[in-house]
Amino acid sequence: MMKAIITVMVLCGSMFGACHAVGPSSAGTADGSSWTNRLAFPSSPTRGDTYYFMDGSYGSHSFATANSGTTVITFKKAQAYDFGRSSDGCSNDISAGWNAATMGSGQATFTDFGNSCATCGFFTLDGNGQTTTQGCGAAPTANQAVTDCGFKFTVASGSGGPLDIGVNAGGANRTPNWTLRYLEIAGPGDVVIDQNFIWCHGGCDNLLIDHAWWHESACVFIKLPWTSATTVQNSYFKQNFSDTTCHGQFYLSEVTTSNVDMHNNVFSDIQGTGLMVIVTGGQASNYTMYNNVLLRPSGSSRPGFSNGLWACINASTTCTNIVWSQNDVINYAVDSSGALGILDENGGGSYTWQNNIFYSNPSASIGFTLNGSTFTENHNSWLNSGSPAVGTGDVTVTSSAPNPFTNWPSSVFSLSSQNVDWTAGTSLLSPYNVDASGNARPGADSQWDRGAYEFFSSVVTPAPSVGMFAELLPGIL
Repeated sequence: MMKAIITVMVLCGSMFGACHAVGPSSAGTADGSSWTNRLAFPSSPTRGDTYYFMDGSYGSHSFATANSGTTVITFKKAQAYDFGRSSDGCSNDISAGWNAATMGSGQATFTDFGNSCATCGFFTLDGNGQTTTQGCGAAPTANQAVTDCGFKFTVASGSGGPLDIGVNAGGANRTPNWTLRYLEIAGPGDVVIDQNFIWCHGGCDNLLIDHAWWHESACVFIKLPWTSATTVQNSYFKQNFSDTTCHGQFYLSEVTTSNVDMHNNVFSDIQGTGLMVIVTGGQASNYTMYNNVLLRPSGSSRPGFSNGLWACINASTTCTNIVWSQNDVINYAVDSSGALGILDENGGGSYTWQNNIFYSNPSASIGFTLNGSTFTENHNSWLNSGSPAVGTGDVTVTSSAPNPFTNWPSSVFSLSSQNVDWTAGTSLLSPYNVDASGNARPGADSQWDRGAYEFFSSVVTPAPSVGMFAELLPGIL
């Protein structure tokens, strides 16, 4: 048994290959072999290796390390619990000279970051946080120290964006397998520029965005042309800006995209054309949106959407197999009637809309303009949100519906109780049978609740006491 444990430890110790210590400037021998001998930003990182970054400002960088099969380059924020020891997965130990107070108590910050190689992928940018709720660091649902978002991009007011990846060549230049996790991006806010937080020019196949805290975008959060297989999960996105220079939205695609999965996210105060927008002849297929929360914060007076939660617009644009299930839409705003639903200008697509809760939205805000697209709609709750559709199992309460949520103005989106207004959702297969907190659907009460969360009672049954047994079984004790 001891031999097996030692073998596992040895394998774990070499799982990342060599590790390197990185600082805003080099020190000692500058070979990255320890924190005393740390190197500056590696412009030509070695595939298969992990680069640990200490606190500090790193400016703007680009790299062009060619792919080598599927071997990954990992940039990782050094933390007090993970800073380059063999027990952290390094084949070498770089921990000499480590000082958590000066190296692991803040963030590693950049202004922008990308690659100058048309197809260079297999890259992980890991802020190395530990939050399990949506976002990281000081995100509204995370409320952790900023170190939890170990990497941060502070975006200037100029055009472009912090994550500018790849080169457009009509989809021929793919930049595959980028992973972005525990990453904060702080945008410039309401300024008039054309800006995307991430823009994969040639396509980012197998892109993963996990535990992001991205806020105050000047226009668009995610722009993905030519991309297959994207997952955005466990993240919090707050506030963008829209004007005639850049029509804002959360997600934008103009060409062929497929297999996009967005779940367990919060979208707060997003404005512009819509949340998910496919334009100018784009061909979108196999999109799933589930266990998400979309809200306008209490007291906000910012604009909303002009076209739809899902907007499939302009000549030749098509959208097929689009799923919107088990999401919450709370207190939102629209700039035109029906803009919290679907606008499919050309038709011919297919949509599924199930088990959602719409609460406290304007009565004329939800509409479905489908132009002949196939539409499966059932088991949705329209609460204080008008009566936009009547599918099987729908619940419509046009006024005085109870608030389903524990404390949505403070970003607590769990259900506060069971109520016929939001129970009795339709049973769905994986992945929809797990809620945003990882709980199985249906819950212990056998109810499949609608929205992003299953209800769980906080009442704890006390353990039986000796006195209870004595009362129940007299003569035995």
